[in-house]
Amino acid sequence: TEGCIDSADITAVKVAVGLRVSTHRAECLVRDAHRAVRLMPATFTVLLAGDLPEEFHQHLLRKVRALTEEQTRVVDEHVASWDLASISRDQFGRHLNTLVAMVTAGTVPTPPRMQRRIDLDVHGPAAGLATLSVTGPILEIKDLAHRLDTCAHTLQAAQRHALDHGDEEIPFDLDGTLHTLGRPLSLAALRYAVLTHSLLDMDPVPAPKTSYTLLVTVPALTLLGVSNAPGMLEGMIPVPADQARALAAGQAVWQRILTDPTTGAYLPVAAETYTPTKQMRLQLRLRHPVCAAPGCTRPTVLAAEDDHIEEYHHAQPALGGPTTLDNLHRLCWLHHQIKTDGHIDPERPTTSDDPEITPPPLGLIPEHHPTVFPPLETQWVIDAEIRARTREDTDLLTPFLARALDHAWTTHLRAHDDALRTATTEAARPRHDRIIEQRQQIHTRRPRTRRHPKYPHPSPEHYNNPPPFCAPLC
Repeated sequence: TEGCIDSADITAVKVAVGLRVSTHRAECLVRDAHRAVRLMPATFTVLLAGDLPEEFHQHLLRKVRALTEEQTRVVDEHVASWDLASISRDQFGRHLNTLVAMVTAGTVPTPPRMQRRIDLDVHGPAAGLATLSVTGPILEIKDLAHRLDTCAHTLQAAQRHALDHGDEEIPFDLDGTLHTLGRPLSLAALRYAVLTHSLLDMDPVPAPKTSYTLLVTVPALTLLGVSNAPGMLEGMIPVPADQARALAAGQAVWQRILTDPTTGAYLPVAAETYTPTKQMRLQLRLRHPVCAAPGCTRPTVLAAEDDHIEEYHHAQPALGGPTTLDNLHRLCWLHHQIKTDGHIDPERPTTSDDPEITPPPLGLIPEHHPTVFPPLETQWVIDAEIRARTREDTDLLTPFLARALDHAWTTHLRAHDDALRTATTEAARPRHDRIIEQRQQIHTRRPRTRRHPKYPHPSPEHYNNPPPFCAPLC
């Protein structure tokens, strides 16, 4: 139905009757259709080609509803440039959150970041269910979640040990059913038990003392205050620019991460031993914020391991896979064991040590930088029957910052050329003419001030009186 999107009441009624939905829902559908076709033609073309699942497209439309038309077009341009045919649902959502945070940086009001509260929602009184929501700064909530995860993993190991050794008392057996079940509680149940029964006190099991580092990446232009591009927490959660700058200001040591200016792929570093270096582990956490196995969304900050895609040969390292980022990924414990048992087999036919020479998309880098490092792809064979493909995470902010730096550099060169041209022209003029023009400019800019104070004008009677220093005539 054609018509003005701002006066779509009649259209909404027709759609509501046809689809048997409310008029409010119909208006949302009409506006989404207008937005998808008119404001986001690039992603709509990908949708028609079958490379963008309908669920992805619906999620995209929900994300851009609060954006301006210009911001929506920017999101459309960049989403259409992604490898939408192979990206996973979880990866698409995380990348889209980062892109929206980048596009709306400094423009969309955000709620108070230091707000701390706990809300209770009794949403299922008939079933006796309720939800407790904890709201606070991202770093504090992430730290709480990590402590809950650490406690849950430690308690699960203690329960498994007690069951294997036939102990009468099993820690945190709240219902007394673990002997009958013969297995420990799930991690989700243990997180709930720790939070509700002990306030993170796991007596009699001692609390684990593990070092935990929050990985926050902050763009260089954000640190300089030139850009409001958000930082990234664990490669998944955008952090507001001012909060990221404040966090970086309190750190004594910064780690530098290099990325490809076009694709945002993390540039490789190498190691010569079985154990990856500290810099490689840092990059692996950025490349794989969640388990690298297809479809897995478990975060790799905890309960995950660095894994060689081509097995490392301990006796003769030259015969096995090298310890390089091209041959490493992070897997959760479950999928690492499944890979060890041979049910899944990852392969990487190409490596990023041999960069592709391809034209950059969207013109994000100049033509004199033809070398492009693409993100690494992994081919998976599942039970020798199913084949899948995954790609490593990239830094989506890099293309924005590269374009901003390239524009700033071009502006600087243009201004420098103009200054040289002006200096050359001035040098060719006669010296006498330049001196006269400079004096005229100085005279024009100089404020006019009186050299002598202004005295009041004397009255006419003043001139009729004789001067005080003259003697009368005889």
